[in-house]
Amino acid sequence: MRGQGEWRIYSEEALNEIRARTDIVEVVSGYVLLKQAGNTYKGLCPFHTEKTPSFTVSAERQLFYCFGCGAGGDVFSFVMKIENVNFGDAVRMLAERVGVVLSQDDESPEKRAAREKRRRLYDCMEAACRHFETVFAKSPDAKDVRDYVGRRGVSDDTARCFRLGYAPREWDSLLKALTGNGFSREELVSAGLIVPSKSGKGYYDRFRGRLIFPITDISGRVIGFGGRVLDDSEPKYLNSPETALFRKGKTVYGLALAKNSIRNESKAVIVEGYMDAIMCHQFGFTNVTATLGTALTKQQAEAVSRYAPQVIIAYDADAAGEAATLRGMEILADAGAGVKVAVLPAGEDPDSILRKKGKEAFAEVLEDAKPLTAYKLYLIASKTDTSKLDERVKAAKEAARVLAKVESAVERTEYAEKAAEMLGVSCEAMLRDIDGLVKVSGPRRVKRRDPEVQDRFEVSRYTSFKDDIARSGEVVQILKAERMLLRLMWESKEVSEIASKRLKWADLSDERHRKLAQAILSSQEAYPEGIKKGSLTPRQVIGLIDNGEILEYAAGILIGEDEKLPDNLKKAAEDCINVILEHNLVYRIREIEKELASLSCRGEMQKSRELLAELGYLKKRISEEFQPFRGTL
Repeated sequence: MRGQGEWRIYSEEALNEIRARTDIVEVVSGYVLLKQAGNTYKGLCPFHTEKTPSFTVSAERQLFYCFGCGAGGDVFSFVMKIENVNFGDAVRMLAERVGVVLSQDDESPEKRAAREKRRRLYDCMEAACRHFETVFAKSPDAKDVRDYVGRRGVSDDTARCFRLGYAPREWDSLLKALTGNGFSREELVSAGLIVPSKSGKGYYDRFRGRLIFPITDISGRVIGFGGRVLDDSEPKYLNSPETALFRKGKTVYGLALAKNSIRNESKAVIVEGYMDAIMCHQFGFTNVTATLGTALTKQQAEAVSRYAPQVIIAYDADAAGEAATLRGMEILADAGAGVKVAVLPAGEDPDSILRKKGKEAFAEVLEDAKPLTAYKLYLIASKTDTSKLDERVKAAKEAARVLAKVESAVERTEYAEKAAEMLGVSCEAMLRDIDGLVKVSGPRRVKRRDPEVQDRFEVSRYTSFKDDIARSGEVVQILKAERMLLRLMWESKEVSEIASKRLKWADLSDERHRKLAQAILSSQEAYPEGIKKGSLTPRQVIGLIDNGEILEYAAGILIGEDEKLPDNLKKAAEDCINVILEHNLVYRIREIEKELASLSCRGEMQKSRELLAELGYLKKRISEEFQPFRGTL
């Protein structure tokens, strides 16, 4: 989410101009298939798996909200989520899209210097990439690497698409080229492109005599490189070091090229190496990415699963690959992805399968991908000599431990039957072993939403009528009344004035409601010309909500899931206000009654008389002022 400081990097005028020129429906349509439904547009949420569309976009309000998972906000929020970028990057992407020139005059000198340093790093990496590309394409010294790439079956078009390059064997080829273009040695060191010599008297290129694979961020900007030797030198592969731009554990190779296909197919494939990913794309599997090594990290899993609900791991079929696959499947599952593993033939990888057997063979491998539990059972069976009783017994016990962690009893039974058949043991006996383990430790439970969060989620829809408010439970009804009041305030300045006179914003039970109310009031005060026919211009309120979490929550209120507002806005607002005030009175009455019970034990008569007087006053107020609402709390 955007932070307070990050929000203010750019002037309010620049942000408002981007909002004014940007149509959120057009932006979202580049990622989600939307269909018009009344005054809004609906589609399947890109942030969670669903079959019935609950993702809603309002052209009028320039907001989006998913009534299934709670994701919401403005166009900046959407780009941040869908592209997995920070607020500053989202602003820059949208500014470039609509032709707004950004000015950062309000920046402090320190922030301006840091931003300029980062920009220079990006420019430095791009210049290095172009240098490597040029050497690869034109230099006679690169003939061997061009021949190698050709023998690996990589076409010229694919090589250009992935911007393959070559680092000459000279010690300072890149150093000379980039310093000649105006980059300092200090900048090249910061970018991880050159290394100080041990003698301290000079520098030399980090990458020498290697085929170069540029590594980009999600926006396609070069942030690092991977280099492969063509001889027996060590290390075989060399990556850029950790820099201000490049974090190996957070970066996924090829994701910028693959993200649209991943989104369209609702499925991502993760392979192990650069060449695996490149060859997959050449054969039409454009939803394929690669980890930078076999160890999949939590950050990489989150980056990939953000674009698709299903992920297939297709690592090499060796011992290291199997271990990495199991770890990766667990990490992806924890990130909320539906995960499977493509079982590759022994000694093969995606690259070799595609070159030897073609596209159909690899498509079949992906089609036969196994879920996590099935893969674990497959590994157990593949390493068991079923002709030996002791191995069958040992394998059956191991399979039982795997299946005891499966939550669904039906799923456990189905897998137990398959495992028993593979291992040549009795299914009934295996089920007894599984049941024994379940009784001792219980199956692994799927993480559930925190009860308090669940309550908030369930009441995320506001109500339009007093009776609907009154029928709900006590906590739910107050949140509904507050949300409804905020929606009415958004629609009508007159309602805002009524609410301001009758309520103190501290009376609202939810901190987010208090901040949204203040943003609406501030907008009405700051932009009186923006109030037309009693309705506030949506972009003006959005511009004053600089907290991403509150904006996300507010989007659900302000969009309203197509619920119609009551005809009499003032009367509906009065109903909501009365519910809120009466609730606060009843809450105070309960506090007093508890305090009186405590005081009676201590004999504090003066304090008790004061509280009794307040109690009588509050009960009289409820009787006289809130008669229509009595019995609803």
